[in-house]
Amino acid sequence: MLFKHCEKPLDKTGLKVAILGAGPAGLHAAGYLACRGHEVHVFDKLPEPGGLLIFGIPDRRIPKDRVRSSVRELEKVGVIFNTGVKIVGKKVSPEVGDLLARTSINIREIVERFDAVMITTGAWRCRKLGVEGENSRYVYTALDFIFNIRLRELGYSESEPEVREPVAVVGAGRTAVDVLEELCIRGLKTYIVYRRRLQDSRAYRELSRLVTRYNVKVYELRQPLRILSSRGAVTGIELAPVLIDSDGKLRVATEREREVLECGTVIEAIGEEPSPPLDEETARDLGVSLVGGRILVNENHQSTNPKIFAAGDVVLGPSSIGQATKTGLAAARALDSFLRSQLRR
Repeated sequence: MLFKHCEKPLDKTGLKVAILGAGPAGLHAAGYLACRGHEVHVFDKLPEPGGLLIFGIPDRRIPKDRVRSSVRELEKVGVIFNTGVKIVGKKVSPEVGDLLARTSINIREIVERFDAVMITTGAWRCRKLGVEGENSRYVYTALDFIFNIRLRELGYSESEPEVREPVAVVGAGRTAVDVLEELCIRGLKTYIVYRRRLQDSRAYRELSRLVTRYNVKVYELRQPLRILSSRGAVTGIELAPVLIDSDGKLRVATEREREVLECGTVIEAIGEEPSPPLDEETARDLGVSLVGGRILVNENHQSTNPKIFAAGDVVLGPSSIGQATKTGLAAARALDSFLRSQLRR
């Protein structure tokens, strides 16, 4: 069992909690709060709970059966799952997975209906290079690419993203590792383009293993300037050399000769951004503070609206499963204390 649940929940408190997001942070929080006697409703835009545990991480790393078994255990202790539901504010920013939502609910309605709300919607917005040619065919963001592979594996789609060789993966973080694994397993000729030295990547150990095993060519200290295309489809990337100054700062050497890396597909693996169900206007209306797209919380994971808590990547930015889980449980404990303080009044 992936999540630890109580053997016997406490007596019902009569209080209702909404958890927005069914990833690691939300699921762990849901189990804890249900065991504390609260009525817990989890909302998620995807067709089943689990978030990236189901729709991002391959089965060889985290078996889907373990996640689904734990979700069933959560249902046994009373957690109510509402899948295919996207929580929105006034403005809706596009995110990976939105097309799977069957309906939407405004977050104001959720805040009004429930005694407390925990936001654990993760980081489903993809960073992009912001260069010319980025809208060409066969250009993907890493999360979108991985997500659509999982959809096919899970039976929610009949096809994977179309790929033409060779493939240029831009970036060298944890997401790039996931993309590289999928490409190499399929036997596709792949390059890595990275603006730093590969050894500077936090994912260097995993990347170096894949690079060696699958003979992946690495173009380090290179900055993409534009994506080249013909008839709307990718043909290559124009790269500029990157210099490391004496103070360690990177500088694109535009005065030096550029090079063109010929490729048929570009996958941008430069990270994700937090995806709270709040635009700036809605956040102000609800009294919630956003900083750089993240929800600002105190040491108790409580936002500037005391009724709204937040945990996981929507607070931390892209993190590990362990970090998300830890904050989800901490936030759940704090939310439980908050609700019990309301009962004593």
